[in-house]
Amino acid sequence: MKKIILVIVALIFMFTVSACSGKKDVVSDESSDLLAKPEVTQASTKESESVNGNSGTDETGKYEKIQYGEDEIYFPIIKESDKIRGVQYLYDAYYAENMDVYKSINRPDGTSSVEGNMQLSCCAGALPDFAVITDEMINKRNEMIDTKNELIKKRVSEAYTRTTEGGAYNRAQKAKYQINNNVDVQAVSFALYESFYETIPNLTVNVYGISSSTWNKYLPEDDIYSYNDFTDMMSALAENNYSDCDKLASREIDKSGVYYMDYSEYNKDNRYKQLFIVAEFDEMPIDYAVVINDAMNYIISKPEDYVKWKENNKDKFIE
Repeated sequence: MKKIILVIVALIFMFTVSACSGKKDVVSDESSDLLAKPEVTQASTKESESVNGNSGTDETGKYEKIQYGEDEIYFPIIKESDKIRGVQYLYDAYYAENMDVYKSINRPDGTSSVEGNMQLSCCAGALPDFAVITDEMINKRNEMIDTKNELIKKRVSEAYTRTTEGGAYNRAQKAKYQINNNVDVQAVSFALYESFYETIPNLTVNVYGISSSTWNKYLPEDDIYSYNDFTDMMSALAENNYSDCDKLASREIDKSGVYYMDYSEYNKDNRYKQLFIVAEFDEMPIDYAVVINDAMNYIISKPEDYVKWKENNKDKFIE
């Protein structure tokens, strides 16, 4: 059975990851036309139109009810004026075919797009109380509570990609990994739907740096380890509240928007082998809808232009 929750997961375990530092922004002609219209907030669909003829307003008039496979999904209806350009909302999270449009909209001056991690990215529709009217829906709600708490409430990402030669074919197989310091800046959009709900969960984003010496407390110096070894390290770090790492930046996010993390600043002395980003809600109600999109990675190609842009947009940075 398909889940109502659609989670876009970029697994920490990467068998083959390509990091192309010279890759340019690639968008379709249709998306390029959209970019020329400042009033357009989304890449693919308009919420006033039905998707495949399978949408309609629910009986309360507050939600858009979508038939997604066998399931009904509820998208909060918010005013177009409440949407923020560059932020990915539920329609695009579920249905957009071309996600590169967000890389272009949110690209800082003086940077170029590159491939990178997108391990924070996730989305979940709402399941309002009025929709739970049968025993089947009660069971589905209980499943969703567990799933949302497991997959949405806390997201952890690596700043830099890890690659391995030859690959590993199961969780226990060891392989030699290399960490690629291939990203300078990453953008993250949060659609929190704060204009729809009376209150929303508290969200905190923390950035941690782990030194080589601390890394080697958990994993061998030759960087030959398995997926299980890596997840054991991540579990141990989380259990200790990342006390073995240095906290480099922190911010409470209470408004939808696009925020930036400057890895070139956090790790300017190359002190850290890896940076971890932890985005955590204090709760994840079943009727809460949310979208996080971090598939926007950049390298600084023109430092002077980037420094000027950053100064003019310093309120958007997680510091």
